[in-house]
Amino acid sequence: MALLAGLVLPGWAAHAADGQIVRTYHLQAGLDVDAAGQVTRVDLPGEIPAVLGAPARESIKRWRFKPPVRGGRTVTARTYAWVDLLLVRHPDGNHGVDVSYVKNGPALALRPPRWPMVQGGGRLTMAAVVQPDGSLTDIKVVASAFSSPIARRQFALAVEEAIRHSHALPEQVDGKPIATRVQIPVAFERHDAPSTARADRPTDQPTVPAPDDLSGQAVALDSPVQPRAAGPRG
Repeated sequence: MALLAGLVLPGWAAHAADGQIVRTYHLQAGLDVDAAGQVTRVDLPGEIPAVLGAPARESIKRWRFKPPVRGGRTVTARTYAWVDLLLVRHPDGNHGVDVSYVKNGPALALRPPRWPMVQGGGRLTMAAVVQPDGSLTDIKVVASAFSSPIARRQFALAVEEAIRHSHALPEQVDGKPIATRVQIPVAFERHDAPSTARADRPTDQPTVPAPDDLSGQAVALDSPVQPRAAGPRG
């Protein structure tokens, strides 16, 4: 599951008010779901410590989903869920693990887009289809906000190129990979660098950091595996 391992994003989260949350992991887990909607297998990224992985798997296996239906009967499925895993310190000094469902769909490994040679920035939302072979096709802009049509076109082309050269682990239904539609929001923002230039140099040279990790921003529009109620929580 190398693709999953590359998607874990550990980070420190401090709650100044109560100090309960020690560490937060935002990660993607591979889930096998049986025909009754029960999670039977959980694949976590390798970077998750074993002391957290065991209780996280136990918690996630209590989640319930609506399984897909084929030929009038429910069947098994595999999907990939974005999960918030929290290491929590209780008032008595003991530690526990809290797991929250965020969303699910195919597992994407999206390339960061290049920054076009145009002024300004903006936002856009791209649509694409994750095919059964893991490629992404039918890429198009569905929403955008830019200062000019030229900027919109250049940024859209840059994101389309990045998505086209990306890859995914498709969802599966009854043991077979399927196509899933996704939407990917992207924000391009410029930030002025601190001025350390000489008097004969411009002092407002912009830096152009890559957009946030696109894989975590994507949303599946028609995943065959849907959470029951508002979303599972462990």
